[in-house]
Amino acid sequence: MSDRIINDIGDLHHMLDAAIQLEHATIPPYLTALYSIHPETNIEASAAIRAVLVEEMLHMTLSANVLNAVGKHPDLTASDFVPDFPTRLPDGETDFMVSIDKFSPETLETFLKIERPSKTQAECNTVGPRGCIVRNNTAAFQLKAISPKRAQEYSFYSIGDFYEAIIEGIEYLEAQANQGGSTIFTGDPSLQVSSKYYYSGGGHVIEVTDKATAIQALSLIIEQGEGHGHEIFDSEGEISHYYRFEQLKLGQYYKLGDEPGKPSGEKFTVDFKKVYPIKCNPKMADYPQDSQIFAAAKAFNLNYQQFLSMVNKAFRGEQDLLLGAVCGMFRLKEHASQLIRNPIPNEPHRHGGPTFEITGQEAMQIGDDRCITETM
Repeated sequence: MSDRIINDIGDLHHMLDAAIQLEHATIPPYLTALYSIHPETNIEASAAIRAVLVEEMLHMTLSANVLNAVGKHPDLTASDFVPDFPTRLPDGETDFMVSIDKFSPETLETFLKIERPSKTQAECNTVGPRGCIVRNNTAAFQLKAISPKRAQEYSFYSIGDFYEAIIEGIEYLEAQANQGGSTIFTGDPSLQVSSKYYYSGGGHVIEVTDKATAIQALSLIIEQGEGHGHEIFDSEGEISHYYRFEQLKLGQYYKLGDEPGKPSGEKFTVDFKKVYPIKCNPKMADYPQDSQIFAAAKAFNLNYQQFLSMVNKAFRGEQDLLLGAVCGMFRLKEHASQLIRNPIPNEPHRHGGPTFEITGQEAMQIGDDRCITETM
């Protein structure tokens, strides 16, 4: 068996499906941690998490553009698209699991593991020319990843390694196709989401039409997440996700020219006591069915399902819906607040939280369609 992860177009489709799941799987924990912070406190932490959330949406869009470009459509409405938390990520990291929980030192450590930089070549045994990938027959994938025949076979150390394997596969498959006078980029260009339909504070949407633009899109995801080559800032002066979170751990901002782990900017304080004590990995079954908190949790899940449905349609040709999906994100805050700011009946020391339990039912319209001017 080849040490290369992607050897045919089916492997590439599976990996890109997993990439979209991977980017989405970070949104529920980041969103919950953000909303668990008391209003008007921990300004630095709220700003950092919010910035990462916006870029995770960008990364999901970039991955969808690549998948559409190679002839397959994303499906955010599949029954197993939203993970059952706690979960492992689709890239197969085995040393941690991701939970829905309040903002805390432990949660922050998990965020750092999610976004961690790749190891150097000297630090790991590599498979193929790129990335730290290990053969691992015990990796517990709880989401669709790679392909059924190989899901238990490989474990990536970092998200960056995962995307490097995709880039390697694209280069290999395109070279093979070019030998026969063809290309793997057979998708309909009209399905590409452009910057016209998406705004992000950092980075921009890249329309994928060939190998060069595909690599550009995937490289941007790596750079914004872990930093390119362990660099703290990118070419536009934006700080990567890992180092944004490390600033919160160290209580100090990075400045241009700083070394990793040694920020020299302004110091600040993170107060983990200014956080609502939500239940870790809550489920609908934890809430009495006749309670307001149960109704709020149900409304949140239905609204979240509607949000995913809108994004899915946007990735399948109705790009203008991506702008309207932001309204869905705004509505999430209202329902999340009703959960997070209130104790669970019969459990006064623990508050409710979103469960992200999405059923196969058709998404319902909640509230009106006006986009309210409220920050996430």
